Amino acid sequence: MEVDASDVTIFVDPVDGTREFVEQRLHAVQCLIGVAVRGRSVGGIIGLPFPEGDVSSREACVVWGFAAPGAESGVLGVIGERGQQMPVSYKENLDNAMRCVTGDSKNAALKEATAILSRLIYEEGKMHAHGYIGGVGNKILAVAEGRADYAIMHFGTSLWDSCAPEGVLRAIGGKVTDLFGAPLTHSRNAPTGLVNRLGVIATGPGVIPKHDDICAEMRKSEPLRNLQDRCSGGDSAIAMSNVENPAQAFDVARCLDGSPLRVAEIAHSIAGKVGVDVDEVKLLGYASPEDDAVRGLMSDACRLTFKWSEAGEKLGLPPSAFYKKVDMGNLTYMRTKAVTQPLKIGRDSRSYRIEASFLASNACASLKEAGIDAPRCYAADLRPNDADPIESKFSLLLEDFRSEDGWHQERMLRADQAECALRALARMHAFFLPGSRYRQSSPENDNELRSCVWPSGGYWQPNFQPSEQMDVLEEAWKTHMVSFGDAWKADPHMSSFDVSTVGKRLQKHAKRIGAESHPFSACPGADDVLAEGGSRLHAIHTVIHGDPKQGNIFVKKRDDSWDIGLIDFQWTGFGLPGTDLGHFMCASVHYEALGIDGSGLEETALVDAYYESFCSAAVEFGAATSVENVECELLSRDELQVQYENGVLDTCRCVFGYQWLRVKANPQSLAANAMSIGRNSYNKSLPNALWMVRAANKFLQNRETRAAKK
Repeated sequence: MEVDASDVTIFVDPVDGTREFVEQRLHAVQCLIGVAVRGRSVGGIIGLPFPEGDVSSREACVVWGFAAPGAESGVLGVIGERGQQMPVSYKENLDNAMRCVTGDSKNAALKEATAILSRLIYEEGKMHAHGYIGGVGNKILAVAEGRADYAIMHFGTSLWDSCAPEGVLRAIGGKVTDLFGAPLTHSRNAPTGLVNRLGVIATGPGVIPKHDDICAEMRKSEPLRNLQDRCSGGDSAIAMSNVENPAQAFDVARCLDGSPLRVAEIAHSIAGKVGVDVDEVKLLGYASPEDDAVRGLMSDACRLTFKWSEAGEKLGLPPSAFYKKVDMGNLTYMRTKAVTQPLKIGRDSRSYRIEASFLASNACASLKEAGIDAPRCYAADLRPNDADPIESKFSLLLEDFRSEDGWHQERMLRADQAECALRALARMHAFFLPGSRYRQSSPENDNELRSCVWPSGGYWQPNFQPSEQMDVLEEAWKTHMVSFGDAWKADPHMSSFDVSTVGKRLQKHAKRIGAESHPFSACPGADDVLAEGGSRLHAIHTVIHGDPKQGNIFVKKRDDSWDIGLIDFQWTGFGLPGTDLGHFMCASVHYEALGIDGSGLEETALVDAYYESFCSAAVEFGAATSVENVECELLSRDELQVQYENGVLDTCRCVFGYQWLRVKANPQSLAANAMSIGRNSYNKSLPNALWMVRAANKFLQNRETRAAKK
């Protein structure tokens, strides 16, 4: 790998095991040279001046290992003769025991961590052997060489102690983190200094209990929680909302530099945003409940619950916030994606920048003032890296849609919830129309909006997806015919058409549909569509959410209606209202709200509700002179219908040509995902999947009919 020299830090420890050297325990003495790139250990050179524990038996040798960031393993080697490795003396002389080495420190936290590991080993039905050896490098090298399975370090070790041996252990597939499971940050500018204040745990490859499971247990421990509190400056115990499950997501509640979030910085950010003098209030502590944490493929997130001073509570400061962190280089999935789909890494990096920028913008704040619920952004830390997108980092501290306030998410939206969600989307679309008061209020507002959203919104748009998607639909459909064939045959509403033709017909029109659905994009044919649409399309050049799936929607009951909260604005940008509408109907709505009798009445009622709300909101926000004039000034109901049908077909292209192939979708896999909140409805509900196929056929027929009339 090639890296910029400015991103490299070399940690040198001339004598690791100083105490051991003085006490003549020479086998534990090492010379360490660690190599870190952007804070991650990628290699280590461990010099063994006394490989067999004395000054005369054998000449010095070197053990070295290197592994690229995110790699599961690397290369390992020895210079010179390693000689006889010094065996570890364990208190328990047990065959086939899982072996852990520590120092002989009497530190209570070290004892607690060792006891947790011992308990987990016994719970796995195995025996535990504990040995004491000196030197950080010596302990981790013992794991790398198979003389131990685990190593736990005390809390005074330094970065120059851990960098080199971590690189060597990573080279053979082992893992090193702090006790809570967060990566060690080997940087000269580490925010907690050059000391591993949260401890170090090292595990060999393939051990059971696994590294992550051990760290999860560490996060439940009250004695170890004090380590986090010392770094955060607060008391997490007084902020805990669920005493029955004490586990905390301490590995997630970190700033982008790797240290625990500081209470003073959180208080300053929140107080400033809500207009409270930060000197009048104090954040006494925060908790990060494990029950509310998410460690996703592309981001990590957790809820933070707060304990404010009495003054803060009286002033109504929020009892919680939502923290989202994207450290792309430390996410295994993103590292893999950088190799298998490198073009998407730059796109994904920009999507996080878009989300953070939009949520922190005046545009989003004004949207909230207009009665459209989007989370207030208390703080945003944006560190894009355009030269090397995988090294981009972003974090957001956001207003929380709290369950205590009635907010929740549904597996799929029922008819009344879907209608309210569509009305919220319609208001958002109308608020950002070119002729709206907001867009016309000042050039600064319009320029800011353009700078913080995509030129064309929607993650499924053709130029954000592999180009071959357009050309594989016919072939992909053959796979789906096998996977879903019996279910399609059993659906009485599919007997009226030849389902086997859907893929071929969709492929024939896919490129044009993509251009019509995303005319403001750079996809092939978009310029022609824009030229043909002229001023009519420019009049509805609004901002769309871009991914209005059910997982990005919160609902809260209010009398006979539902309040709607929108989250995740990674793909927000300019687009057509009907494009957002089509994706929403495919991804979010319960099949009963779409109509299970094939009549389409329920579906039409939802589109009508959207249009009604769009018309009234366009007038309210100054984009149209009257509800009656919306049809001639902006968008007719028939035009919306065409946009909507295109939006559904464009979503079908992405689902049929990519998503279903990637997950090997079939009725059984959909049933297995049935209770998922995060998955889209077509990936967890067979009736919804059937509706999409029927809708694809129907809307293709409509398209073919319109073409025949021209």
